[in-house]
Amino acid sequence: MKLLKRIAVGVSLALVAIGFLVLLGYGYTWVVAIPICILCTVSIYEIQNVSGCKNKVLTACNMIFAGLFPFYIAFSEQIEGATFAGFGKVLTGAYVLAMLILMLKMYDVTKFENVAMGLFASIALPYALSTLILLFNLLDGYPEYFSKSMAVYIALIAMFCAWLCDTFAFFIGRSFGKHKMAPKISPKKSIEGAIAGIVGTTLSSLIAWIICNQFYFHFDTIKWWMVLVFTPFCCVISMCGDLSASVIKRNFGVKDFGTLFPEHGGMMDRIDSFIFTMSFTYLAVKTIVSFAI
Repeated sequence: MKLLKRIAVGVSLALVAIGFLVLLGYGYTWVVAIPICILCTVSIYEIQNVSGCKNKVLTACNMIFAGLFPFYIAFSEQIEGATFAGFGKVLTGAYVLAMLILMLKMYDVTKFENVAMGLFASIALPYALSTLILLFNLLDGYPEYFSKSMAVYIALIAMFCAWLCDTFAFFIGRSFGKHKMAPKISPKKSIEGAIAGIVGTTLSSLIAWIICNQFYFHFDTIKWWMVLVFTPFCCVISMCGDLSASVIKRNFGVKDFGTLFPEHGGMMDRIDSFIFTMSFTYLAVKTIVSFAI
């Protein structure tokens, strides 16, 4: 019963994620800032709750800043001029200063680690997720090389490497895993599962490329061999994200960040790998575009 519930919740979340990818494909980048805002605010709450932060004002400020950040990214790409970009930098600096002052003002219920955790998470997390928007805006600038469907496919690979890789690793590792991958961090993860995750995700990405290349791609910019080279690396990055989240949870003595999704944990438990894979994907594409196009 638990396994069926895990599968049902996983499939439902995957369909929602694909739905928002479709919106991005049609150019509604600002609309996608809304779910990213929700992901960020809930995740920040979970992180500060796990860290034992007793300063509710600090947590609220972290959540508000993280929630507004994706909208800044979405609209800064549409508003030209240095003034708007400069405003964002000034606002971020003021936010950091305000959090440090808040620590001094409410020192009796605030630890520096809570401030550090909140600052890092509320800046790094929304920016990492907003690379999804940045990716589409980047490729929009090269219409002679990339179509909307290609941008959707690239983002889909990032999702595959985060969630499909974890799915393959879970089922194969559960049945055939004998050699522990990181026993001190995540005892249930196995080398066999990791290999299955990489191989299964790479094959799935290649199948998706064949389908898209046949029916949706308008250019031949993305080659099949690029998929075979990129996907395994991205899967490894995904595992690093998962293990990094496990380290945080182990440091604070908890199993999951929350209980929002039955058999899946909290919001942060679902996006920990995607934070890494999406950032890595955007960085890789931006680097390639900068040097090769």
